Amino acid sequence: MPDDNKKIVYVIGHKNPDTDSVCSAIGYAHFKNVTDKRYLFSPARAGKINEETKFVLSRFGVAAPNEIESLAATVSDLDMKRPVSAGVRDSVQALMLLMKEKNVRSLPVIDDEGRLAGMVGLKDVAMHYMDSVGFTDLSKAPIDLNILVRTLEGRVITNSGKIQSLSGRIHIASMQKGTILNRVRPGDIVIVGDQHDIQSELIEAGCSALIVVNNMQVNNDVVAEAEKKGTLILLSPHHTFSTVQLMTLSVPVEAIMHKESPTVGLFTQISDLRKKVVESEYRSAVVIDSDERLIGFITRTDLLKPVRKMAVLVDHNELSQAVDNIEEAEIIEIIDHHRVGDISTVAPIFVYNDPVGSTCTVVAGVMFLYQVKVPAEIAGLLLSGILSDTLLLTLSTTTERDREAAKKLAELAGVALEDYGRELLQASINVQGKTASELIAADFKEFLIGGKKLGVSQMMVLDCNDIDQREEDLLDELERLRVVSGYDMTVLLVTNPVSSSHERVLVKGETWMIEKAFNVTVEDGSCILPRVMSRKKDFIPAIGQALSMGRGH
Repeated sequence: MPDDNKKIVYVIGHKNPDTDSVCSAIGYAHFKNVTDKRYLFSPARAGKINEETKFVLSRFGVAAPNEIESLAATVSDLDMKRPVSAGVRDSVQALMLLMKEKNVRSLPVIDDEGRLAGMVGLKDVAMHYMDSVGFTDLSKAPIDLNILVRTLEGRVITNSGKIQSLSGRIHIASMQKGTILNRVRPGDIVIVGDQHDIQSELIEAGCSALIVVNNMQVNNDVVAEAEKKGTLILLSPHHTFSTVQLMTLSVPVEAIMHKESPTVGLFTQISDLRKKVVESEYRSAVVIDSDERLIGFITRTDLLKPVRKMAVLVDHNELSQAVDNIEEAEIIEIIDHHRVGDISTVAPIFVYNDPVGSTCTVVAGVMFLYQVKVPAEIAGLLLSGILSDTLLLTLSTTTERDREAAKKLAELAGVALEDYGRELLQASINVQGKTASELIAADFKEFLIGGKKLGVSQMMVLDCNDIDQREEDLLDELERLRVVSGYDMTVLLVTNPVSSSHERVLVKGETWMIEKAFNVTVEDGSCILPRVMSRKKDFIPAIGQALSMGRGH
């Protein structure tokens, strides 16, 4: 569970995270941790980080956020208290007292090393008590002497034989001397009163132990003979009936527990946990770690209230781009700069969707507005997100606010804006040694628009020959993605931010959408668009408008 018992709120960007997505998550989590003390805001990412983002994080000495595959609630999201447990060596009596004190119906049982050994419940205690009606033999469930002494509140008179547990048959010396002596065999246990002559002859007959009731005095001759024979003499303060009852409760918990018990880990999803609890005869499940040590104990009562992870979404607001199981999470804020998508929430939330060039510009603006101190490393990350998402402030999506934020952040980060821009560009444009799949996946987003499912990737290059030489492989990968994921069209936008004023486009699927949107002709899966395109401001809106007009010309 989180430190200080604060609930974690994950600040997370879209799948296939780019630099803006990762850096805005880190920056906004920092801002929220300064201004909102209710929760612990943790930056996260919904996929592997690309080479550019790795460079940025290394450049400013910031660790990569943890990768999260799903926001489905898990056992770790439950408010678990320290579990109550019994030990395998505890007596049934101690178990009953513990269950009564804690008002519980079942408990996990742990061994001497703290590892889970089994489960025990009231029904197990009741079954043992019913079975103890014929309590006459300890051979199958020996009683530990120390436990027996504690349970009886008794006292050992002599134990020269150093007996540690009682395991023979049990007799009560309520009959004539001849009858009891005829029945006793070596190793048996006899519950007896103050009949000194019978006590002596029972010792001579080889009894392993005498339990003398009502704290009756044992004479010195009997004690001496017991010491000689190694016979245990135990004094019980209770009368015979109570002594027998308490002996039945001296059996170790290990003897009545179930060794098989439903177990879960901290990262077991709540849906799987519910199933295990429902199917368990104890209506509960034990939480253990990888070493099978006890962490928690969950019953049906613990699952009455809904359990959900909490999240702030940055740089996206569409289900198709969100981390898996986002619909199961409680979204408390959305910080974005894209078109409004299809994510909905149960309750009203804070949404800041600003049409600037980068989510990092939005985050920086909020921090400036609240006059929150921006550490140099956070400033460097936010600057990197802006430069990355605006192609060094050259894309059509770039606003004056992006330029102002970039200038101020560069000063706070201690870098020269233009010099660092070139440094970032060099790190981000590296196609050597990468497969077509890696190149396309590095900045790939899914869009649902006008009834069509589109997959659009974007990449920068400094040498267009790199793409010419690999065009066939890239088109094959686009086609593979289209077929495997059921896209109507897959697209790769290729930009040379230094020397080109146009966009190279590779496309597979229903190419008529691009032809209609931009009045171009797609030949052999390729075409040129007259200017550099922003996916969110130029490309997707144009496709959406073309779809609204229908396929006909």
